[in-house]
Amino acid sequence: MYYPLNLNGVNIHPLFGDFLKGKPYIFDFSSNNPKTLEYNLTDFKQFNAMVFDELEASAHQWGIGRYLEERKTLLRAYPNIIEEQRYYHLGLDIIVPYDTPMYAPLDAEVFQIGKETTVGNYGGYIILKHDINGVVFYSLYGHLKTPHLVQVGEKIKAGQQFAHIGQESDSGGWFCHVHLQILTQAAIDAGYSDWGYISPALLPKVETYFPSPYFLFKY
Repeated sequence: MYYPLNLNGVNIHPLFGDFLKGKPYIFDFSSNNPKTLEYNLTDFKQFNAMVFDELEASAHQWGIGRYLEERKTLLRAYPNIIEEQRYYHLGLDIIVPYDTPMYAPLDAEVFQIGKETTVGNYGGYIILKHDINGVVFYSLYGHLKTPHLVQVGEKIKAGQQFAHIGQESDSGGWFCHVHLQILTQAAIDAGYSDWGYISPALLPKVETYFPSPYFLFKY
């Protein structure tokens, strides 16, 4: 048995409790969308306003950015990522306002917390370690408000509040959202815990290291 089969029959708590209403608006952050070239990636307020203006115009309360979406133009300000061709998105972005609380989807141990200070990175982040039906895997949450509500080694229960959505430096300069990503033990052992994007060359191994987060996201 392996992830996500180990989640069969397991009650997964909604990440945002009962906050999310209706269906999400599906953002297109891919290079196929010319609007991505209009985003001011170096000005948080302008960037955030453009994204949330689009969400408001859609008449949806919340939005998502897709797993494994190709985002070369969105990442144009970060030459190291482009040089390494790591422009396939490894997480699921859930776009909600600043300071929205989040709740653990499963029982967990807090494996790692921190704040990346370089613009374009996670800002505040938390990695939770789960051991469900004998399978160990990790869930990563990026762009979180700091200081964090939890500490490394702390045991938390499904449904327990553990984080809030960040902004500005806490979101790494990105618009307000959470980047939800799954990491396997193999990814942790290989030192990939801080990777939010993957290159085409590694896509064949994506299930080995970064399987789909959709199974863990309930609303």
